[in-house]
Amino acid sequence: MSKPVVDYSLYLVTDSGLNHTSRTLVQSIEDSILGGVTLVQLREKDLDTEAFIALARKVHQVTKKYNVPLLINDNLEVAVAIDAEGAHVGQDDISCTDARNILGPNKILGISTGTPEEAQKALADGADYIGIGTCFMTQTKSIKRTLGPIGVRAILEVLPANNPLKTVVIGGIKQENTSRVISHSAGANGRILDGIAVVTGIVSANDAKKASEELLKEYRTGYDIATKHVQRQLQDQACVEDVIKGFPQLLTTLREKSPLTHHISNFVVMNDTANATLALGGSPIMAPSAEEAKDLSMVVSSVVLNIGTLTESFVECMLEAGKYANAQSKPVVFDPVGAGATSLREATTCRILNNVHVDIIKGNAGEISTIAKIIGCDTESIAMRGVDSIGSGFSNPAAVVQAVAKREKCVVAMTGKVDYVSDGVRTVAIENGHEYQGRITGSGCIIASSIASFAAVSPNDHFAAAVAGILAMNLAGEHAAARDDVRGPGTFRAAFIDEMANLAPGQMLTEAKIKPVQLD
Repeated sequence: MSKPVVDYSLYLVTDSGLNHTSRTLVQSIEDSILGGVTLVQLREKDLDTEAFIALARKVHQVTKKYNVPLLINDNLEVAVAIDAEGAHVGQDDISCTDARNILGPNKILGISTGTPEEAQKALADGADYIGIGTCFMTQTKSIKRTLGPIGVRAILEVLPANNPLKTVVIGGIKQENTSRVISHSAGANGRILDGIAVVTGIVSANDAKKASEELLKEYRTGYDIATKHVQRQLQDQACVEDVIKGFPQLLTTLREKSPLTHHISNFVVMNDTANATLALGGSPIMAPSAEEAKDLSMVVSSVVLNIGTLTESFVECMLEAGKYANAQSKPVVFDPVGAGATSLREATTCRILNNVHVDIIKGNAGEISTIAKIIGCDTESIAMRGVDSIGSGFSNPAAVVQAVAKREKCVVAMTGKVDYVSDGVRTVAIENGHEYQGRITGSGCIIASSIASFAAVSPNDHFAAAVAGILAMNLAGEHAAARDDVRGPGTFRAAFIDEMANLAPGQMLTEAKIKPVQLD
């Protein structure tokens, strides 16, 4: 008998202790298969071998009925006794090589992996698939650390792109995070997870069939997003010149529609960012409560996550707002204020990037440097002092911005004396602006708000939104500094807001100092 052909898309891992009390485990398995489960692993840590074999035979009757492979967790004696289609082993169980010798060449063999090194060993030892985890915290295991999509991606990227070894992710996988995990973990080598392994999200659900249907739908959505991103990297995008030509109309549209932006921002700049949003033509709502994030997601057009005020309640609101914005396909702008200044800020930045799909990241050199470190980009390190960068910045800032954008599958905007924006394919340098912008509190946060307003009216090109958002603020800064009534940073602040309102759409074209940057 040849080895079964396996679809790993939705992989059910059972746990009798977590099974919903309204039905038997066997019923849960059959319902889940009817909902789209493509592979089943019977995991029963507390049963003796005789009882395990008896249960496995009942389950196998169901899985064979639907032509769904059944794997046995850890206990190869059970797998052999019932002639299961294969087995799954952990790092602390029998070795992959020994398991293969027992099972034979035509059985499916999977192994748990939590590091790139373990994945490479599994590949060398002849595993058919690896279970990558733990992705998020879970009820089924006591763990010391989680990988998140960023850690999963690091494992995918050590595997050869065209090798037949399959990959699934496990640990805390739920309907609300599945699409994000699949799309965001895709490797630079083109590797995309072949499936999700789920325990409580199915066996503990009130309706196992419906839960399975929803999980499979989210997996496919995430896979499509990841695939399109890979394809987009190979396609020609609208050239920079054409993007700039569209800025006058983009500002006009913004003022006509006055899109509502949900700000979870810091106390220091909340008033300024609200006034700046209004002056530009948008509409702000400053709402730092997680309880209203879902309701607001229905009415806002974009979201700003700003970690300047770093309290647990603010972070929880950001995670909720980001989650619901993702669900509603509303653009999310992330401003990692002072990301590298403290370990808490760095950890929070990592937490947000792992749990929210961020469409646009806006930061200074130090903040972008911290994100590059978190996601595994090999770049120079830029130190932080408070919320400010120290030193002259990157030797090749455009390359750094492009690398981070490509790796995070988003747009990255890095502000400084010269601003840089990239979507991983197109990269520009923006040379507008005035030094007074750097001498008032919150000018960077104001830029994030401006970007969010433009993103709300440019849903199909967040690169254009980021460039336009920075340019509009920089032009307002130039115009304000040139006024006779501006004597320094204090008078500049008020004039800055005025000139946002006075900015003419045509000036977005005629006064732009934007240069495309060509990188290898």
